[in-house]
Amino acid sequence: MVKGHQDNQSSNSIHNNVEIQMNKNIFTGRKHVETEESLNSVLNFPQVPFDVKNFVIGEDATAQVLSINESTGESTQRVVLKKGWSAPVGHFTTNVEIFVLTGALSQGGFILRNLSYSFIPAGIPTGPWKTEEDTILLWMPDATPTYITEDYADLPQIPETSVYHANMQTHERMTEYIPLQELHAMKWESTTFLPAGSARKSLYTNKKTGRATWILGLVPMWIEGNFYAGHPTTEEAYVISGDVLGHWSMSDDPFNRRYAAMCKDGYYWRPAHIPHGPFWTESGALLLFRTNDRLDCYWILHNPDITQQDRARLEAEINKDK
Repeated sequence: MVKGHQDNQSSNSIHNNVEIQMNKNIFTGRKHVETEESLNSVLNFPQVPFDVKNFVIGEDATAQVLSINESTGESTQRVVLKKGWSAPVGHFTTNVEIFVLTGALSQGGFILRNLSYSFIPAGIPTGPWKTEEDTILLWMPDATPTYITEDYADLPQIPETSVYHANMQTHERMTEYIPLQELHAMKWESTTFLPAGSARKSLYTNKKTGRATWILGLVPMWIEGNFYAGHPTTEEAYVISGDVLGHWSMSDDPFNRRYAAMCKDGYYWRPAHIPHGPFWTESGALLLFRTNDRLDCYWILHNPDITQQDRARLEAEINKDK
């Protein structure tokens, strides 16, 4: 199994191993990924062959593993599929989320262009697949996937085969399937917690658990305020464009936040109950967000001196003996 990114420091100093019980049903073994390097850009992360049994082999694709649970294979990977790759009709053995950053990916009768999303539940038939150009995407399976093709091998390899198949039309999870969400076609929605100048586009929500995937948009010169927050859920984000500056909970010292900038192709995966912020943006930003449970917040003052007399008191202390 491929391993997640590490720089020249020891793995213990970069990623705190998180083995915590989130609730009775969800357990996470991903390591905290939040460093100056990961926030700046993941483009220099190591590239490895991308292999999914019966779906793709390493000669057709490469991957950069952004974060991973090495015991289950749950992961987020930045994948490059080469022009001309194809795969037959089949279904995955685990839930898979796909977000296309650039290029075009044909999935059955749907074309995922740049900034397009798909949620494919385990057991739902899809395909055939192909790329007409090199395509870069975020690949986000819930576990190590296998692609099952035997049920469809003797059928015509056309889009109608997957969509008309009984495994699709009568599957208990058919209504969860999102073959295509195009970001450019979606309306902006108000955010629940953030100040004006922020909005979201909801890609996927599990109504039972609160698990969600969405796009966050921030206008230029947006600022959060004099507070930071924690959440009772894991959280990850990938910057599609723009920048986000502020006080980050770096994985080598998560409770002593450090100021840094998160830039285009920057990334973090953060465990639950690691407070972070506040943040602001100079040029505006577009980010892909995912949480494993419902996103609730608890708030903490960033500067406890809400009278904002810190500077005056410091100057008085400096000048008192002059």
